[in-house]
Amino acid sequence: MSTRLQTLTDMDLVARIVDQQSETASTELFRRYRKRIYIWCFHVTHDREEVVDLTQEIFIRVFRSLSGFRGRSRFSTWVYRITRNHCLSVVSNRQDQWRRRLRQLDGVEVAENTFAEHLRQAEIAGEVAQLVRAAGRVMKDEELEAFILHYREGLTVKEISRTLGCTNATGARTLIQNARRKFQRLTEQEGWTID
Repeated sequence: MSTRLQTLTDMDLVARIVDQQSETASTELFRRYRKRIYIWCFHVTHDREEVVDLTQEIFIRVFRSLSGFRGRSRFSTWVYRITRNHCLSVVSNRQDQWRRRLRQLDGVEVAENTFAEHLRQAEIAGEVAQLVRAAGRVMKDEELEAFILHYREGLTVKEISRTLGCTNATGARTLIQNARRKFQRLTEQEGWTID
């Protein structure tokens, strides 16, 4: 992969894919988002085989929809909306429970660098899946989803609200704050350290 291609913005890659049908730009966009989408899908299903299928299906949807991306939000927000909607559709076909878990929220603006840094360090150490599973045991599903979007993926409260279809920022802020407290208790119980 060309180093020059890796320095392009997501929007530049999208333009190359749409205008030039660039395979190398498609490969770079896939490289940037495959892990994020995989982790998101794993959070939803906790089934590695199904996650692989969902990830492939989502990338097909993303690439088919690129010409419709207008840049009104960050590209990552747009990709997560597609991911969320696809996962929602697949899971709701199996059971209506997922729709209740993703009911409309109220938004949030919390910036705790220690948690984001802890998750980044855990990712480097290959512990993200373990952290997500452990957090999923102590958090409500909607708390875990907002927590991952904010601390793991770096989305703002406004972006989380858009991604989850929230009407305002208050509820998402509450979800993140509750999740942060639960995560902190979990890390203390498990003996993990947060600087």
